[in-house]
Amino acid sequence: MNNQIYQVYADTFFKTDLIDKLKQLEDNQKPLWGIMTPQHMVEHIIGSWLISNGRFQVKLQTAAEKLTERRNFLFSDKEFQQNVQSAEGEPGKLNKLRKDNLLDAIISLQKEIITFYDYHNENPKTLFMHPVFGELNKEEWLLFQSKHIKYHLKQFSLL
Repeated sequence: MNNQIYQVYADTFFKTDLIDKLKQLEDNQKPLWGIMTPQHMVEHIIGSWLISNGRFQVKLQTAAEKLTERRNFLFSDKEFQQNVQSAEGEPGKLNKLRKDNLLDAIISLQKEIITFYDYHNENPKTLFMHPVFGELNKEEWLLFQSKHIKYHLKQFSLL
């Protein structure tokens, strides 16, 4: 798929299709793996968009000698394995919810996605640090978000 066609697909997916899929979630829906609730998962995804927007900054947590390996994974067709540990929070514990309910979290995610596109369209050369994959530009962030969101959609039987 050429880059321009991929960009149109990604834009439609993130701005419309993703939000429609997430609205299918039930508050008490159980994941196929892991301990997140639907709202925890959406708020977790919001966090990655906040980082990609530059609205929340993180430090690189990957050792220098592992960074090439991690980036090679990101740019490959490989998917995240089930139960992969997030770089945030304490393993095995859920973070405190920040939104009042699942729908508020989904609306907040939609706003962060729009903020991402607005910011990066105005600042196309900007790089923001990802804690595992290093500095990423707009296209690399979209690649990460695609893999990351696909993982979570599968986790909740939405894909």
